[in-house]
Amino acid sequence: MKKRWMSIFLCLMLLTGCSGYERDDSPGYITYITLNDMKQMMEDKNEFVIAFTQSLCGYCQDFHKLFSEYSKNHHVIIYEVLLDNESGTPNENRKLIQEYFPGFDTTPGIFYAKDGKVYDQLSNVKITEEVFDNWVQKNQLDGKE
Repeated sequence: MKKRWMSIFLCLMLLTGCSGYERDDSPGYITYITLNDMKQMMEDKNEFVIAFTQSLCGYCQDFHKLFSEYSKNHHVIIYEVLLDNESGTPNENRKLIQEYFPGFDTTPGIFYAKDGKVYDQLSNVKITEEVFDNWVQKNQLDGKE
């Protein structure tokens, strides 16, 4: 009987140990994509972080500065759609984005998508390194593979 309980205990310990989240401290980066690329990634049910930005958006510029420092030792990959480069009108672009990311209303709009759905959204309130890091950890976006 003791052996049985000991075996169960060891199995539970192994399972618990295997499910841990280990952070990857190699550099992260931003990859620029188009709205059409975003659409395809959602239809393919990829898992990714996406940011919708504009070049003259002060909050977007602040986020770029923050991410530039943060990504030096956090392996987070962000796919960014620079809306200035899109051919649609602002209303057309917003409508297309909201088909896939209904919570999008301002830039920067930062989302985590998985299985073709929005899994989480980073609030548009003042994004600090602490707020961003908590969001990354919550979604395990810098986990080692």
